[in-house]
Amino acid sequence: MQKRAIQRIPEVSSGIRYTFCRHRSGTSGGIRRSTTLLKEGPFGGGRERGRERGHANQPVSEELKKVLSPEALAWLEGKPLKTKDDVKGKGKGRVTDFQRPTTEIPPSKEKQLFTALDEPHDLALPESSDVDAFVDETRRIPAGTLVELRRADITMNAVVLYTMLYNRKWVMHALTSVGEVWHCHEHDVTFQLTNFVDEKLIERCGLFERAETEAESDARVQVLSKLRSFEKRFEHDCHAIPEIANGMSFYDQVAHSDPTVWSPLTTREAAMKLLGKDATLTDVDLFAVQSYLFASGHLYVIETSKFLEKQLFWVRPRQEVSDIEAVTEMVLNRSPALDVFAAKARKVIAESRQRSIESWEEAPSRRPLDDVEWTEGDRTILRFLVASLRTHRLIQKSPFTVPVAHILKAVGMHSMKKYNGTAAHHFLIELGMLAPWDEPISREIQLHHEADSVDLTPTVPTPILPSSLGPTDLYSHDVVESLRHDFGDLPVYVIDDWGAEELDDGISVERIPSDPEHHWLHVHIADPTTLLPPSHEIARHAMQLSTTRYWVDRTIPMLPRDTALSRFSLDSQQGQPNVALSFSMKVNTSGKIVDYKVRPAVVRNVRTIKYDMVDALLGNESGTTHFPFGGAPQRHEFDMSSLGPPILDDLKLLQQVTQRLEADRLKNNALVFSLPRPNMIIEPRPLPSDIMSTSVPSEFRGFPKLTYGVANALEMGSRVLVAEAMRAAGRAASLFFRDRGIPAIRRTVAPLQTELRGKIEELLASRGPGGVVDPYVALAARVISPPGQYVLTPSIHALMGIPEGEGYMKVTSPLRRFGDMIAHWQIKHALLREKGERGAPVLFDEAWLLRAAEDLSLREQAARQSEIIQQSFWAHWFLIRWMNDPRRAQREHDPLRTLKARLVEAPTANDKIGEMNCAVYLSELGLKARLVGVPLDQTNRWHLGDELDVDIHQVLLGTRPSLDVTRR
Repeated sequence: MQKRAIQRIPEVSSGIRYTFCRHRSGTSGGIRRSTTLLKEGPFGGGRERGRERGHANQPVSEELKKVLSPEALAWLEGKPLKTKDDVKGKGKGRVTDFQRPTTEIPPSKEKQLFTALDEPHDLALPESSDVDAFVDETRRIPAGTLVELRRADITMNAVVLYTMLYNRKWVMHALTSVGEVWHCHEHDVTFQLTNFVDEKLIERCGLFERAETEAESDARVQVLSKLRSFEKRFEHDCHAIPEIANGMSFYDQVAHSDPTVWSPLTTREAAMKLLGKDATLTDVDLFAVQSYLFASGHLYVIETSKFLEKQLFWVRPRQEVSDIEAVTEMVLNRSPALDVFAAKARKVIAESRQRSIESWEEAPSRRPLDDVEWTEGDRTILRFLVASLRTHRLIQKSPFTVPVAHILKAVGMHSMKKYNGTAAHHFLIELGMLAPWDEPISREIQLHHEADSVDLTPTVPTPILPSSLGPTDLYSHDVVESLRHDFGDLPVYVIDDWGAEELDDGISVERIPSDPEHHWLHVHIADPTTLLPPSHEIARHAMQLSTTRYWVDRTIPMLPRDTALSRFSLDSQQGQPNVALSFSMKVNTSGKIVDYKVRPAVVRNVRTIKYDMVDALLGNESGTTHFPFGGAPQRHEFDMSSLGPPILDDLKLLQQVTQRLEADRLKNNALVFSLPRPNMIIEPRPLPSDIMSTSVPSEFRGFPKLTYGVANALEMGSRVLVAEAMRAAGRAASLFFRDRGIPAIRRTVAPLQTELRGKIEELLASRGPGGVVDPYVALAARVISPPGQYVLTPSIHALMGIPEGEGYMKVTSPLRRFGDMIAHWQIKHALLREKGERGAPVLFDEAWLLRAAEDLSLREQAARQSEIIQQSFWAHWFLIRWMNDPRRAQREHDPLRTLKARLVEAPTANDKIGEMNCAVYLSELGLKARLVGVPLDQTNRWHLGDELDVDIHQVLLGTRPSLDVTRR
């Protein structure tokens, strides 16, 4: 790809001129190539060394003479360009400083394709589970940076001119190596070299698509000259790398010895192995090695998330590479083995389709498929097809695309426009290779295991990290036992859902008889670090997971539940004291935290209460999930007789104190806006292992019971009470570290941003109770929230209304978040130091915490995305079954008949298919969709947030579940 780009790059030492190499034909109306008149690139200037010569002695085609202005034609023929004064006889025949032809120049084919492939992506809206923003771009690439842009099969090198906020997206304007300015996003960037061009030179390049002055043209010439020089060196290295790799059997050196296991490989690691150097590696070396790995997609697969930050590839297992080579060879040679496989597959699929209808209402089951004999060649094809389902980014060529299409066409049971991952997934389900309920995306995550980026081994012995402890040793005793505060009979209320799996927090309220205007709010957090040191292998495993994963069909706990750690859940010691780490905040009537205490504790009077019970007792509105297709789970019956007046008084006071805290945050411009999300319920959960997929086709019947819920995503009733208490604990923890000068991992979110003046103020004025804002009002105002980030200083959290200097950190869920455990170890170390224990001043220094914060950020985002993908998969599966249910004609209610969509991204033109790319949101389903069939001129009057009546056009599964709708 780079070689083709380099062949198009002109020599730019003498300047750049507009190139009229394409024009609009009067007969066809399309863009077609014409005679290339100039050697230089497609961009403005009209200047040679003497600045007074046009393109002398070059013939101009008759076609171009019809469309060019007289001035442009004269310039191309090498004649002096005259000003208006010259025409009137007032001038001296001087050449204008900068004059360009007025005929519009069509963009290059590459630019058209690049723009057409700019499909809608995830919304930059805060998530309900964490008020931090969920966006792809987490940093701005500075101007003057050299970048490699990749979108589908388009690759281009460019230099960033500037980045601007437009239609709620950060749009990067980059000068490409062919002289055009392209609009792109940071997720299009796969390589960057900062400070490639001086900032002052970039400023002189101007802000428009084309150079407006001769000075701008000159600046762009200099930028392209430097870019061309870099690419020459890059091209030389690109030729050498494959030869080096082949000569040293590079793949055999980096592939895992187990033929079924993937292994990670960073670009730098690969460069060190290939080039045999470290300190002397140049940016060109790294770029060339990365390009080689990209081009070798049959051996190395790019990381699907945060590639620019990680620079990580995955080395394919030897077995998978062997299968790819074998099946590709079968296809190329038209092997009879493919025909034999296709005949067997047709028979199995026909029976599978009939069985699916017959067992529609049955519970899920599996039994062996005994009447088909699968040869070794068949098994190779089956493994190949299963491997093709793995998620991959479209910017890297897949070795599966052509063979999969050939196999599916040979079988002839699936007529589709595109034989892609969706088609392969459907094929494997009907073949019995995949259980219909076997969600392939999140299971793939377990195949890849990244190496630990942070070492938890102690460097200086302390009571928290004694050198005597090995990787399987737990603490022999409670190292902070002498520091624990006994809360006696003070009631501790553990408020949670009926099906909560980890009860890691409880709350108390303490009245101050001598000071009725202040109250102590105590938040008691489960304390697994009583037993677990950072050096234990369980801690290392927890660091790799980073968080518990709550998937639709199962839960993957961060901490194993069959160990001694399970006793630290606050409800596990019935009638026995519980150890905790307690955060106490003294709150005044204005909602200010005027004092705080952080201390290990013992709580004895623990009461477990459900959200529904608290809401019923306080008269709050409850219920955050609705069920558009019916089938809402039966509400739990509960006995309120045990909740006497003292408990009611405590809960009322807790609600008052937390409401004051919330009101104070609202004064600091806190706000909440979020779109509804699917909340799918599956039965049985977890799915039994004996009904899941195996290594050979099976006979599947029935399907699990699915209930389609849509979560409001906004806290209501007693959930607000608990959430506010947890936020207060996070604020107190930040103050604890701030006041002791100890670095700690905090969460920060910068203030909202918008491209429209005054819209943020309007949005804040529109807030309802709790700071809630209509998300579509926020969209219409083109407001975005910057991404949440981890920092070590007490920084602003704008969405929460927490000011600079106070800060916020996560400390309330150590049973399910590893970052919280890090904070707990740090707190105990600091308290022990204050008591006089010997040891290092801080448990983890700044350098370690920065590495840990970066690692946590990447792993936590991957975990959140896996949960979203899981919900999306099951939601799309539900829709497919709902629309194909044999009983659908008998329905009295069908929410799909009255679907409404809201426009959530500015439409973009897709000239490739002659339609607009339109992203919409279906609030009733909690899903994003693509509006198809919209002509190029039909969205002129549409605005973000507009409501449209739509019907479902198609629902697709596979590794990228998607939903297309049309206007009704």
